[in-house]
Amino acid sequence: MTAALAPLAACGTRIPPAPAAEAIVVTGDSSYWVTSDRKGLRMRGEPILIARLEGRFHELYVVDDDRSFLDAVLVGQRLFARDLVRGDSVELFADSVVPRLAREYARAHPSEAPLEPDEEASADPRTTATADLELLDVHGPYLSFEYHSDVDIRRERGGIDRHVSRRGVLDLRTGRSVTVAALFGPEAADRALALALAEWESVRDSALARRGPGDDEARRTVRALAFDASSFSLEARDREPLVVFAVPAESRQGPTPPLALSPQRVPGPSWWRDASAERPAGPDSALSWRYEAVELVARAADGADRATLALRDTSRREWALGSVTAPVQRVLWLDAGVSAEARQALRRAFDESSLASEGTRVALSRQKQKTRTTS
Repeated sequence: MTAALAPLAACGTRIPPAPAAEAIVVTGDSSYWVTSDRKGLRMRGEPILIARLEGRFHELYVVDDDRSFLDAVLVGQRLFARDLVRGDSVELFADSVVPRLAREYARAHPSEAPLEPDEEASADPRTTATADLELLDVHGPYLSFEYHSDVDIRRERGGIDRHVSRRGVLDLRTGRSVTVAALFGPEAADRALALALAEWESVRDSALARRGPGDDEARRTVRALAFDASSFSLEARDREPLVVFAVPAESRQGPTPPLALSPQRVPGPSWWRDASAERPAGPDSALSWRYEAVELVARAADGADRATLALRDTSRREWALGSVTAPVQRVLWLDAGVSAEARQALRRAFDESSLASEGTRVALSRQKQKTRTTS
């Protein structure tokens, strides 16, 4: 770093300061607080998922719902949204498979008691049921998720070996599932649905027609699948909305992800205007977010699990910030409209996350300024 700047200093060239900016950069598993001011460039990352709903900052988090017994591992998950200023949390989603199986197990084994938090289940339980909720992305007030449930019950006269996965979209304000028609209108929904169904039928027919070695199992798997219009997620490209239908998967051969079909472009409704402000423009290799005279750029190689961030001014001069986990999904600019109370709440949430994770995901505490000009 010092050597790179030495020629500039020797020639009497002054390194210009980076443009003033402040933002929360949200990736798939963390949030990074980027600050550029008179003190220089700073970036702090924590394993926390921040969303802005109707002007208020929230933390989205998932907790395990452990209902295990000595001979039964039963762990579901629950999703919460916490208002960072008020501090209160609201449950948005709770798995129903594991609680149902726990009730059935308790009735069938009345002499057994649920395990205490510090007790461990058997190393070889006869019943295992788990549920996992993967938070895919947030677009405005809507959360796209992928849900998996895995049930393995051994019995003397047959058992259960069932693995199910699907996608869905929740309204973070109500916790209710939403449809494509509710999000984008019936006309756009019908058009996207027709294209997805045609693609699914083509994929299904092609798989059923194959007769090569090992194709028998593939045909059985495809026959068990059924298209479901409520299994979908949202994406964005160049700030335009996309709907991705995903055929739910059900298998006895272990966990299987849903079959995601091609993204379908839909017209952006009124609610998308605020959502699109958080989304990037440009190709995946060089995503960019602009706010007034400042631009934030995220660069990642195809398939890379890290992306590099930089600030850019109107002359296209750049100041490197560091690297973050990829993909970079959203940028929440912290302008003058963000109150001191909200900033304090954000700072407190980052501090709490740091204590919980013992600092394992802090990406960068302080970064000296680098500068270069792009063409």
